This record gives sequence, structure tokens and C-alpha cells, in this order.
Amino acid sequence: MNWEAVGAVGEILGSLTVVGTIFYLAIQVRHAAAVAKATAQQSAAQMSIDTMMATLDSQILSRASRKATSGEDLSPEELSNYIRWVWVRMRAAENSHYQYRQGLLDSEIWLGYATTIIAHLGAGSVAEPHWDRVSLSYSESFVEEVARILEWANMRGDRPITAVDRTEFIAMLGKN
Repeated sequence: MNWEAVGAVGEILGSLTVVGTIFYLAIQVRHAAAVAKATAQQSAAQMSIDTMMATLDSQILSRASRKATSGEDLSPEELSNYIRWVWVRMRAAENSHYQYRQGLLDSEIWLGYATTIIAHLGAGSVAEPHWDRVSLSYSESFVEEVARILEWANMRGDRPITAVDRTEFIAMLGKN
């Protein structure tokens, strides 16, 4: 075997090594993206759990939440605490909206946040009159998304969300 043949074999082996490395890196990037997505979804779930736990830990918030969802009048203290709690929930929704837009949350998970937004800010809700005042402290894209979600909810009326509604909502999400 001469040196030209050895050089040719070396070039072939070098090329195969480069191709193998590229495939390996592609697999690693895909794995890292999956881990980032799972981490974002876990983070979003933890934020929701933490804000819900605050309701359980506070008698005032627990009573205010019950009254707000049943249509009872809230005392000034209950209203103040409930509104602040809703803004914390909305901040968690804003964070999840950002993660959704980055492709880190599935549309089905974002639909869950949308139903929370409808419950807290929908027509006739306790917090609805306060949203215009505080919405300026949220990102413009989130405020626009909240408006789309509330418009969608108003078109649906008071009926429960069905599988057809879920499909319609997810299709609407694609019309950004």
C-alpha cells in the first residue's frame, strides 16, 4: 500500500467521523430541546400550584375566592386580596404565554391557562373591571392574547368547553 492510498483512507475516515459527529450533535440538540420543553411545562405547573396553595393557606383568600366564584359580595379586604391574587395568577399566565410562544408549552396546556383567564377576567367576573387599569404592566403580546381569549369566550357564551371548543380554540391559536 502506498502513501496515496493511506491518505485516501484517512480522508474517508475523517469524512465519516465528521458526518457521525453531526448526527450525534443533532440528537443532542433534539434531546436538549425536549428537556427545555419539559422544564418549561413543569415550571408552569409549579407556578399554578403555588398560587393555588396560597388560596388554601389563607382564610381571607379562600373565602374571597369562594365568594367571587359564587357571585357573593366581597368585603373591601377580601376584594383587595382577591384582586392581588388574580394578578399573581395572571403573571403566571403571562409567563406561560411567553413559554407557549417560544414553543416550550403545548397548545393544550395553554388552553388550560386560557380557561383560567376566562374565569378570572371574563364577563361579569370580579376582576374584570380592574384589568384595564393593570393590563399596562403586562407585555403587549399577552394583553392582546387575553383580548383574543376573552373575545372567543364571549362568542361562546356561558356553555361549558367541549372537545369541539378545544379544537376551535387550538385552531384560533394558530392565527397569531
